[in-house]
Amino acid sequence: MRRFFLLTLLLLCLTAAQSSPAAQSFRPLDAQSQSFSVLGLFHPHELELQPAGGIVLSVSSGEANTPLSLLNGEAAHRRTVFRAEGDRVVANGLSGPRFVVTARDGSAVPFLLAVPGKLRRVYRGRLALTAHNGVLQAVVSMDRETAVASIVAAEMPASAPLEALKAQAVVTRSFLAAGHVAGLAAGGRHAGYDFCDTTHCQFLRSPPAESSAAGRAAEATRGMVLAYHGEPLAAMYSSRCGGQTRSLREAGLNAGDGYPYFPVLCAWCRRHPQSWQSRIPADGPAPRPGNEADRIRQARQWGWSSLPGSDFTAARDGSEWIVDGQGMGHGVGMCQAGAIGMAASGAGFREILRHYYPNTEIVRLP
Repeated sequence: MRRFFLLTLLLLCLTAAQSSPAAQSFRPLDAQSQSFSVLGLFHPHELELQPAGGIVLSVSSGEANTPLSLLNGEAAHRRTVFRAEGDRVVANGLSGPRFVVTARDGSAVPFLLAVPGKLRRVYRGRLALTAHNGVLQAVVSMDRETAVASIVAAEMPASAPLEALKAQAVVTRSFLAAGHVAGLAAGGRHAGYDFCDTTHCQFLRSPPAESSAAGRAAEATRGMVLAYHGEPLAAMYSSRCGGQTRSLREAGLNAGDGYPYFPVLCAWCRRHPQSWQSRIPADGPAPRPGNEADRIRQARQWGWSSLPGSDFTAARDGSEWIVDGQGMGHGVGMCQAGAIGMAASGAGFREILRHYYPNTEIVRLP
C-alpha cells in the first residue's frame, strides 16, 4: 500500500542516471532477469556487504586478478566495507572503477547489503558497485520472479487476501516485462540498469520466503502478465483511488499509442472513504488540486508526504494551509485498496484485473 505515486522521483532519478559516467551497464544476462539500482535514495558513501545463508561470495575488482572471498563463518572474512573515493570504489586495500559480487561460478547469490547505521537489506542476485563523485551506486541483477515476489511483499500488506496479492503479482510482472509505461520506456529510463527500487519504478524489499503470502502469490501466477493488443502492459497502480480510477489524460500523463487506462468505479473506496490532512507553511500561494503533474510539482516544494493525492481542498489557518483530501496516489490503473476489498468479497485475481484494466487479457510469458 506504499505506492502513493508512480512518477514522483522521475526527474531526480533521470538526472542522476544521465549525469553519472560511472553508471556502466550491468544489464541482465537473459530475458528472465532484470537489474535494479538499490539504496540510491541514501546517496551512500559507504556500503557494507555480508554473506547470507552460509554461501561464499566472490568479490572481484576489474583491476584485481585474484577475487576476494567472503564466507559466513569463522575462517574467512564475514563482511567487507566498500567506500567511494571520487569515481573509484575502495575495499580491503583494493581500488577499482567497479566491483562485482557473485557466487563462485558467477551465478546469483544471496547477500546482505547495508547503509551503515541506516538500513540493512537482503538481496538474491549479482551485485555491481560503481562510484561517481564520492557516491556509491549498487545495481543488483536478479531473476524476474524473485523481483516480483520482493515487490509484492513491499507493495501490499502481508494480511491482504491471496487473490489481491496474485493481482499485484501479475501487475508487477507486467510492469517489469513491458517495454513502455505512460509513454516512457519502462526498462530504459535509467543508464546502466533497468529499474530503481523507489516509487519511480517499483518499491523493492528483501525477497520473502517462498511459503509467505507474497511468495505464494508470485509462484501461483508465475509468468502471467497483462497484455494489450498482444503486448505486455507496463501496468500502473495506486494506493487508494477515492472512488473512481483515472485515465492517463485525467492524470495529466501522456497515453501515446499505448493503453489509455479507462476510468472505472471502485465500489470499495466509495463505501469506505478515507481522508487525509496535512499542514503546509502559508509562505506562498495555496496548494491547488489538479492532475498528477501538478501534484508532483507542488509536492517538490513542500515535501512528498504533503500531498499524497490530487483530490483536496486548502484553507488558511494563521501561518499554515490546512489541506484536506481523499485518495492516495495518481489513481491510474489498479486501486490496491479496492483490489483488497474485492478479494475479501470473493473476487479472484482475474476478476480484479478485468475490472481495473478493461480490454486487456492475461497471457503467459514464453
